[in-house]
Amino acid sequence: MKVVVQKFGGTCVESEANQLLTAERIMEAKDRGIHPVVVVSAMGRQGQPYSTAELVSTVRRINPDIQPRELDLLMSCGEIISTVAMAHLLRSKGYETIALSGGQAGLITDQYFGHAHIVRIEPHHLLAALQDRYMVFVAGFQGITQHHEITTLGAGGSDYTAVALTHVIQETPTLPFGEELEVEPLQMFKEVDGIMTADPTTLDQDDDGGPRTIHHLTYDECVAMSRLGSQVLQQQAAEMARKHRSPLVVRNFREANSPGTEVGSQSPTVSDRATAIVDRSRLLVFDLASGDARLPQQIGERLGGERLTYYQVHTEAPESRFAVLPLKYRDMAAIVRQVLAARAVSADISADNFALVSVVGEALRQRLDDWDDQARKLLSDCGVPIQGASRDAISLSYLVPEDQRRKAVEHLHGSLVL
Repeated sequence: MKVVVQKFGGTCVESEANQLLTAERIMEAKDRGIHPVVVVSAMGRQGQPYSTAELVSTVRRINPDIQPRELDLLMSCGEIISTVAMAHLLRSKGYETIALSGGQAGLITDQYFGHAHIVRIEPHHLLAALQDRYMVFVAGFQGITQHHEITTLGAGGSDYTAVALTHVIQETPTLPFGEELEVEPLQMFKEVDGIMTADPTTLDQDDDGGPRTIHHLTYDECVAMSRLGSQVLQQQAAEMARKHRSPLVVRNFREANSPGTEVGSQSPTVSDRATAIVDRSRLLVFDLASGDARLPQQIGERLGGERLTYYQVHTEAPESRFAVLPLKYRDMAAIVRQVLAARAVSADISADNFALVSVVGEALRQRLDDWDDQARKLLSDCGVPIQGASRDAISLSYLVPEDQRRKAVEHLHGSLVL
């Protein structure tokens, strides 16, 4: 039996017209003799009745302080609604379908409500449904603990669900009754043509210097872009795909056979150009003035343990500088103050609007200093001040003022990518 996991984002199911297009992509796979396992996100965005944001707002109008357990229970409902709706739609077209929650599909997580990690997968129900020739629909973004508590997998968690299911099916050589399984690359359907060389909301797509669709990405490039701010694939999903070498393609759900972006072990050729410019907007910054060299590491460990997205950047000043998403500012501030108090250190924590702009690509590997010189000169020439920087194996990141973000992306993209 040939199987393909197909993941559809919230836009793909937000309206009746989009649901019909999504059904076409599913039926196309079935027509080719491939059995689809379909992972579905919640319908649409804030303002639409069954979006996760709207479900949460109905409770926060009573009191904004919701217990994490109950919040996850509520947030899981959006994906369940859209999963049942799509399973019902395909059943109305003559297919045998079954809708499963994340827990019913066997995704067992830790007990970290709001940002749970998958610890194991028990796919017995899923495999039995495939054996019985059902078209299987799975609610994304959620799992269940060993104590049967519903958890959610963080923003973009349906991507994580899809990669996890692809992996467990790949690791299953046969169905319960002995039929061999053959797994196609994971198909991630979005409202975009693929992963792009820059965020199209930052650069004008109609401009000659606008973003282009990337046809091939390595796993390392995909992980780096996700970590640094790309919204196309969740970071945990990208990391799991890399760990298990699970190939995937990101495609536009509106078009049959759209090429999209393939993510795999290596690109066909290594270019002498950077792959993409990634930007993370409206960050807040903590400056910690302390001569204790162990303090930044301890704070980073605590933030990582709380699964907060943060960036530690290096500056010429002696302070340690951390950038964080505004929504997590209070959580991060509380952790920082706890660490400082425990060490009998006092420091002022200041915040302001910043952005992180990053150059990413296999071309940077083992040539970071040369690329850093080029990027710094480009930013200096266009008048964008660098207020912190960081690097890893294939990326260089620069902290810049938020009001200079678009200019920084435009100049780096035009000179280093195109």
